[in-house]
Amino acid sequence: MSKPTQIKEPKQALAAYLQELLLDSEPETLEQVAAEIDQTLPVAEAESFASIENSPDKHMQALLFEVAGMQLALSLDELDGIENWPEHGLSQIPGHPSYVVGTLSRPQQHTQVIDLTTLITNQSSNSDNNRYILLIDNKQLGLAVSAIRHVVKLEGDNVRWRREPGQRPWLAGMLMSPLSSIISLPELLKILR
Repeated sequence: MSKPTQIKEPKQALAAYLQELLLDSEPETLEQVAAEIDQTLPVAEAESFASIENSPDKHMQALLFEVAGMQLALSLDELDGIENWPEHGLSQIPGHPSYVVGTLSRPQQHTQVIDLTTLITNQSSNSDNNRYILLIDNKQLGLAVSAIRHVVKLEGDNVRWRREPGQRPWLAGMLMSPLSSIISLPELLKILR
């Protein structure tokens, strides 16, 4: 991690946190940070998402969403659906890891709902803030999210892909504007299994 800095605004705090997620080393200067970002792959060379290789125009769309103040992105090709948070809450099943919020039960379908905050930061979160469930992995799993923003294209200089998984294999790269962490769903699923 880099040296602590005094952060005065929430956007500055989020930008600093997301930058730390992307970097594995301890850069001391702005030049070192810029050099690390410049070493990332352009979109056309990225292998983080298999759908890029199959797409005729080499562009991919992603859904931007928020979890505990962090803005994240997930490829639309990997999203199976979106559910509103149930009014009656989720079914609780004892013996699950701390990152499992509960089970969303629907006719002929049970979905384990994952708290990304707990999973990726090892910090517990307030599940009262969750408003939606992003369905993934053939609707077997769901991601608890507090807000859904909009759909963006992941293309050009606006995306910085990681070359190597590093300490956070679930992090495929960064969307520069709006500043968001791009989730590698295959790597996230490896962590969950």
